Amino acid sequence: MSRQGKTGSAVVLTDKELHRVYKTILGSANGHTSRNYLIVVLSHLCGLRSKEISSLPISAVWDGEKVVDTLRLLGEYTKGNHHRDVPLTNKKVRDAIQKHISNEMEVGGGEVKLNAPLLKSQKGGFFTANSMVHLIKRIYKDAGLGNASSHSGRRKFATTLIETGADIHCVKTLMGHSSIQTTALYFSTNPKRLANLMTNLEM
Repeated sequence: MSRQGKTGSAVVLTDKELHRVYKTILGSANGHTSRNYLIVVLSHLCGLRSKEISSLPISAVWDGEKVVDTLRLLGEYTKGNHHRDVPLTNKKVRDAIQKHISNEMEVGGGEVKLNAPLLKSQKGGFFTANSMVHLIKRIYKDAGLGNASSHSGRRKFATTLIETGADIHCVKTLMGHSSIQTTALYFSTNPKRLANLMTNLEM
């Protein structure tokens, strides 16, 4: 069952629920399989905000021949106007990018324009932040998870980092928080981390 964070915060999907989302996308025949799959991957495995996802040009993740090693998010698209670098080292992330680029190349006659939107809207341009929020919400709803929101991926990302032992400074950097107090909220409300602390307590 999804976990609700502190009052008013987005729910955190369980691994089983996230796999259900992936399965629903991959089983869809709406023509946007690789796009929607990549959106969920960027949210859950990179911790990107809706505005950040919607603003990505192809050049942010693809150098014309291969997937880049680091995604640089420009300050104008991040919260707080601070640029941040996101390592693209996760195999699932790289495979999702490669698959989507390959699909775009197939549609584009074997090539893609690097300044084109990585994730095209119905009209073929960039999504607005608001339209991306609604699309993500619809993706979750299609998988039977109507209580999930566009922020659920970031919460899942932070929760996973914390539960696998990442320290607060690493989480702050990867989440793009301007204040460590914001990051601290994720630590203080994480039930698995609190349980592990009590289990491993020695006198």
